[in-house]
Amino acid sequence: GKFDCSLMSLSVLLDYRPEDNKEHSFEVSLFAELFNEMLMRDYGFEIYKALMKAPEKKEEEKKEKRSADDKSSKEASSAKKKKTDEKEKQESSKKDSKESKDKDKKKDEDKKKDEDKKDQEKKDDEEEDEEEGKKDKDKDKKREKKKYQTREPALLLAFTYFDQNHTGYLLDKDVEEIIHTIGLQLSRAQVKKLVQKVVTRDALNYRKMTDKIVPTPGEKEEAALEEKELKVADIVKLSKGNSEYLPGCSSIKSDSVDEKQEKKSPVAKDAEGAESHMITYKGAMIDLESLMAQLERSEKTRAEMEKQMIEVNKEKDQMKKSIDVKDEKSEKLSTELKNLKQKLSVQEKITTTSESTSKRYLAALMDSRDHLNAMLSTVTNAIGEKETAATDAKKEPESNGNS
Repeated sequence: GKFDCSLMSLSVLLDYRPEDNKEHSFEVSLFAELFNEMLMRDYGFEIYKALMKAPEKKEEEKKEKRSADDKSSKEASSAKKKKTDEKEKQESSKKDSKESKDKDKKKDEDKKKDEDKKDQEKKDDEEEDEEEGKKDKDKDKKREKKKYQTREPALLLAFTYFDQNHTGYLLDKDVEEIIHTIGLQLSRAQVKKLVQKVVTRDALNYRKMTDKIVPTPGEKEEAALEEKELKVADIVKLSKGNSEYLPGCSSIKSDSVDEKQEKKSPVAKDAEGAESHMITYKGAMIDLESLMAQLERSEKTRAEMEKQMIEVNKEKDQMKKSIDVKDEKSEKLSTELKNLKQKLSVQEKITTTSESTSKRYLAALMDSRDHLNAMLSTVTNAIGEKETAATDAKKEPESNGNS
């Protein structure tokens, strides 16, 4: 049939439909499942490393928080007691001074006292509210001043891969299942102990692990906040988990031998003993041969690019020269154009004057022609009359003789 190629995300490939039960899509779905398992394993191991690095909860911090809360409550209660004692003293002194007065006035005084008490209580309550409001504002300012920044983007990516809804937290049960799926053969108690180091109220807010407070320019970062990266040997130990204690795990011994060889010489060896030119750098295996080949290719491409740059510069110089020549020619042509325009303007003036004079001459000629035509007509008329008169004179005597 026809070959169809299209781009799809991993989530779309894993979201199966009833149409995806054909043979041509089986290999794609199998690859997607294996790729998803690989990502789950890698990101789960990143979370496991972060949990191992995380410090345990200190009971002293909890006790300090409780003691601070108790102190604040005690101080508030003591302030209230002092105010009530002062009020009682004032009331007792007023009573002693007013016992000598009449009984009729006592009622009015008692009313006034009640009103004074209410006013004082209102004032005290307002003062307390103002103090509490100031404290809340100070706390809000302190919270606003703190700014956070992501210091571990790889760990954030690992958490967001499992947090598909982007809620910002993972449940403790989900984290335990993620660690169990890595294949470290850890017990449930070990996993639970790890997760409880970071969990609060049955949820893991992973932003607290990935984000750190940005220090103000006046403050300095504490050394305790600086987290060091795990070494390759520590990562290898973490990746083993409880597999060391399982029977029939011979691969563990070979791993330890390989680690010793890597410490002795940076070049690793294959199973046959030949050098493979592999080096471990920050937990990743690097092939020196491929890197050298890439360097050679990059140098060749750089040399070719330099040659092309030289050729381009030459062409640019030639273009500049040709542009200069064309500029000179254009200047010459512009000067010639100006001269021709001046000549044209002079010639146009001459032609206009000649046309005006020719029109005048033509008008004079036309007038003279008209006059000549009129003269010719009068002359011809006069000559004709004379001839007719002469012929008439000749005819008259002949007629007389005949008669």
